[in-house]
Amino acid sequence: MKLIAKIADKNEAISIKYRLEGLGIPIFIGSENTGPTSGMPPFADSYTIWAEIDSQGQCAFKALEDETYTPIKPINIAEYRQFIEQTKQERRNSFSRFNNHIMTVIVLAGASYFAYRLYLALSA
Repeated sequence: MKLIAKIADKNEAISIKYRLEGLGIPIFIGSENTGPTSGMPPFADSYTIWAEIDSQGQCAFKALEDETYTPIKPINIAEYRQFIEQTKQERRNSFSRFNNHIMTVIVLAGASYFAYRLYLALSA
């Protein structure tokens, strides 16, 4: 990810996100849920705006400076988000399968241990 800007106003940060994503540049807003709030001590002093794809960082800078700028290689945001979500889900599933294998080994080892102890107790 490439840092594009730091903004104190949440509405402005969201506006920038929608404008850049409309041009095919996926954007992440850092501190979106913990940024500055009126009347309360802030957890963060600003909202950070990030281009999610490093190679689009320059395009995002240019688009912020010039409203008529069109990125060279815009991407389909919906397809990008779907790809990211599928990747996360595959990672979770892979981790879950790994955990299931580990738990099976632990259960079998425990059952074997207790069966061995029972065998020793009965043969004595």
